[in-house]
Amino acid sequence: MRRHWKDLAERSAKAAFSPDQVSEALPHALKKEILSAPIKEIRDIMGGDTLFPELRIERLDALRQAHRSAAATHVIDCAIAAAASGLTGEAGTHAALQNALQDTTCNALRGIEEHYQREATSRSAGYVRTRLDAASQQLDCGALARDLLAPATPPSPRSVTLPRQSGVDEGPPL
Repeated sequence: MRRHWKDLAERSAKAAFSPDQVSEALPHALKKEILSAPIKEIRDIMGGDTLFPELRIERLDALRQAHRSAAATHVIDCAIAAAASGLTGEAGTHAALQNALQDTTCNALRGIEEHYQREATSRSAGYVRTRLDAASQQLDCGALARDLLAPATPPSPRSVTLPRQSGVDEGPPL
Protein backbone atom coordinates (compact mmCIF):
# COMPACT_ATOMS: atom_id res chain seq x y z
CA MET A 1 0.00 0.00 0.00
CA ARG A 2 1.39 3.40 -0.94
CA ARG A 3 2.05 6.00 1.76
CA HIS A 4 -1.01 8.17 1.00
CA TRP A 5 -3.32 5.15 1.34
CA LYS A 6 -1.55 4.14 4.57
CA ASP A 7 -2.27 7.63 5.95
CA LEU A 8 -5.95 7.18 5.14
CA ALA A 9 -5.99 3.71 6.71
CA GLU A 10 -4.28 5.00 9.84
CA ARG A 11 -6.73 7.85 10.21
CA SER A 12 -9.70 5.56 9.73
CA ALA A 13 -8.43 3.01 12.27
CA LYS A 14 -7.61 5.41 15.10
CA ALA A 15 -10.36 7.06 17.11
CA ALA A 16 -7.98 9.96 17.82
CA PHE A 17 -8.69 11.19 14.29
CA SER A 18 -12.06 12.83 13.82
CA PRO A 19 -14.38 11.82 10.97
CA ASP A 20 -13.51 15.15 9.31
CA GLN A 21 -9.83 14.24 9.37
CA VAL A 22 -10.61 10.87 7.76
CA SER A 23 -12.72 12.65 5.13
CA GLU A 24 -9.85 15.07 4.50
CA ALA A 25 -7.38 12.23 3.86
CA LEU A 26 -9.49 10.53 1.16
CA PRO A 27 -9.34 13.27 -1.53
CA HIS A 28 -5.68 13.79 -0.67
CA ALA A 29 -4.92 10.11 -1.34
CA LEU A 30 -6.95 10.18 -4.55
CA LYS A 31 -5.10 13.25 -5.82
CA LYS A 32 -1.74 11.66 -5.06
CA GLU A 33 -2.79 8.52 -6.93
CA ILE A 34 -4.41 10.14 -9.99
CA LEU A 35 -1.79 12.84 -10.50
CA SER A 36 0.66 10.19 -11.68
CA ALA A 37 -1.54 9.86 -14.80
CA PRO A 38 -0.84 11.99 -17.90
CA ILE A 39 -3.84 14.27 -17.39
CA LYS A 40 -2.52 17.07 -19.61
CA GLU A 41 -1.90 14.70 -22.51
CA ILE A 42 -5.33 13.12 -22.11
CA ARG A 43 -6.89 16.59 -22.07
CA ASP A 44 -5.02 17.49 -25.27
CA ILE A 45 -6.12 14.30 -27.04
CA MET A 46 -9.74 14.61 -25.90
CA GLY A 47 -9.85 18.25 -27.00
CA GLY A 48 -8.05 17.74 -30.30
CA ASP A 49 -9.86 18.29 -33.58
CA THR A 50 -10.34 15.14 -35.59
CA LEU A 51 -12.91 14.06 -38.12
CA PHE A 52 -12.56 10.43 -37.12
CA PRO A 53 -13.32 9.51 -33.49
CA GLU A 54 -11.31 6.29 -33.91
CA LEU A 55 -8.14 8.38 -34.18
CA ARG A 56 -8.76 9.81 -30.71
CA ILE A 57 -9.04 6.31 -29.29
CA GLU A 58 -5.89 5.20 -31.14
CA ARG A 59 -3.95 8.17 -29.74
CA LEU A 60 -5.16 7.38 -26.23
CA ASP A 61 -4.16 3.75 -26.70
CA ALA A 62 -0.70 4.86 -27.86
CA LEU A 63 -0.45 7.06 -24.76
CA ARG A 64 -1.01 3.95 -22.64
CA GLN A 65 2.21 2.46 -24.04
CA ALA A 66 4.21 5.44 -22.78
CA HIS A 67 2.71 5.44 -19.27
CA ARG A 68 2.73 2.12 -17.48
CA SER A 69 1.51 3.00 -13.97
CA ALA A 70 -1.77 1.52 -12.78
CA ALA A 71 -3.31 4.96 -12.25
CA ALA A 72 -2.27 6.15 -15.71
CA THR A 73 -3.63 3.01 -17.35
CA HIS A 74 -6.90 3.33 -15.48
CA VAL A 75 -7.42 7.02 -16.37
CA ILE A 76 -6.55 6.29 -20.00
CA ASP A 77 -9.02 3.38 -20.05
CA CYS A 78 -11.72 5.71 -18.69
CA ALA A 79 -10.83 8.29 -21.34
CA ILE A 80 -11.11 5.63 -24.07
CA ALA A 81 -14.53 4.64 -22.70
CA ALA A 82 -15.62 8.30 -22.66
CA ALA A 83 -14.39 8.83 -26.23
CA ALA A 84 -16.09 5.64 -27.39
CA SER A 85 -19.38 6.90 -25.96
CA GLY A 86 -19.03 10.15 -27.92
CA LEU A 87 -17.72 12.49 -25.21
CA THR A 88 -14.92 14.84 -26.24
CA GLY A 89 -13.21 17.99 -25.06
CA GLU A 90 -13.45 19.13 -21.46
CA ALA A 91 -16.65 17.14 -20.89
CA GLY A 92 -14.95 13.94 -22.00
CA THR A 93 -11.84 14.61 -19.93
CA HIS A 94 -13.97 15.44 -16.88
CA ALA A 95 -16.07 12.29 -17.29
CA ALA A 96 -12.95 10.13 -17.66
CA LEU A 97 -11.31 11.64 -14.59
CA GLN A 98 -14.49 11.42 -12.53
CA ASN A 99 -14.97 7.74 -13.43
CA ALA A 100 -11.33 6.99 -12.65
CA LEU A 101 -11.65 8.70 -9.25
CA GLN A 102 -14.80 6.75 -8.41
CA ASP A 103 -13.26 3.42 -9.41
CA THR A 104 -10.01 4.16 -7.58
CA THR A 105 -11.96 5.07 -4.44
CA CYS A 106 -13.89 1.80 -4.48
CA ASN A 107 -10.77 -0.28 -5.10
CA ALA A 108 -8.66 1.46 -2.46
CA LEU A 109 -11.33 1.33 0.24
CA ARG A 110 -11.94 -2.35 -0.47
CA GLY A 111 -8.18 -2.99 -0.18
CA ILE A 112 -7.94 -1.17 3.14
CA GLU A 113 -10.91 -3.07 4.54
CA GLU A 114 -9.50 -6.41 3.36
CA HIS A 115 -6.19 -5.60 5.01
CA TYR A 116 -7.90 -4.93 8.34
CA GLN A 117 -9.99 -8.07 8.05
CA ARG A 118 -6.81 -10.12 7.62
CA GLU A 119 -4.64 -8.36 10.19
CA ALA A 120 -7.07 -7.19 12.89
CA THR A 121 -10.27 -8.28 14.57
CA SER A 122 -13.60 -8.19 12.78
CA ARG A 123 -14.68 -5.42 15.14
CA SER A 124 -11.69 -3.27 14.12
CA ALA A 125 -12.37 -3.98 10.45
CA GLY A 126 -16.02 -2.96 10.91
CA TYR A 127 -14.95 0.27 12.62
CA VAL A 128 -12.56 1.09 9.77
CA ARG A 129 -15.23 0.29 7.17
CA THR A 130 -17.78 2.53 8.89
CA ARG A 131 -15.37 5.46 8.95
CA LEU A 132 -14.28 4.90 5.35
CA ASP A 133 -17.92 4.69 4.21
CA ALA A 134 -18.66 7.99 5.95
CA ALA A 135 -15.65 9.60 4.26
CA SER A 136 -16.61 8.26 0.83
CA GLN A 137 -20.18 9.57 1.20
CA GLN A 138 -18.78 13.07 1.70
CA LEU A 139 -16.54 12.76 -1.36
CA ASP A 140 -17.65 14.49 -4.55
CA CYS A 141 -15.64 12.96 -7.39
CA GLY A 142 -17.09 15.44 -9.89
CA ALA A 143 -15.84 18.40 -7.87
CA LEU A 144 -12.48 16.71 -7.32
CA ALA A 145 -12.15 16.12 -11.07
CA ARG A 146 -12.99 19.79 -11.73
CA ASP A 147 -10.39 20.78 -9.14
CA LEU A 148 -7.72 18.69 -10.86
CA LEU A 149 -8.67 20.08 -14.27
CA ALA A 150 -8.94 23.73 -13.17
CA PRO A 151 -5.34 24.73 -13.87
CA ALA A 152 -3.97 24.37 -17.38
CA THR A 153 -1.42 21.91 -16.01
CA PRO A 154 -2.41 19.75 -13.05
CA PRO A 155 -0.33 20.03 -9.88
CA SER A 156 2.44 17.51 -9.34
CA PRO A 157 1.88 14.64 -6.91
CA ARG A 158 4.64 16.04 -4.69
CA SER A 159 2.85 19.36 -4.28
CA VAL A 160 -0.24 17.71 -2.74
CA THR A 161 0.30 17.41 1.01
CA LEU A 162 -1.89 16.20 3.82
CA PRO A 163 -2.13 18.66 6.71
CA ARG A 164 -0.57 17.34 9.90
CA GLN A 165 -1.40 18.38 13.42
CA SER A 166 1.83 18.67 15.34
CA GLY A 167 1.12 21.19 18.07
CA VAL A 168 -0.32 20.50 21.51
CA ASP A 169 -3.25 22.82 20.83
CA GLU A 170 -4.02 21.03 17.55
CA GLY A 171 -4.85 17.67 19.11
CA PRO A 172 -8.18 15.90 19.08
CA PRO A 173 -11.13 17.72 20.63
CA LEU A 174 -11.84 16.90 24.26
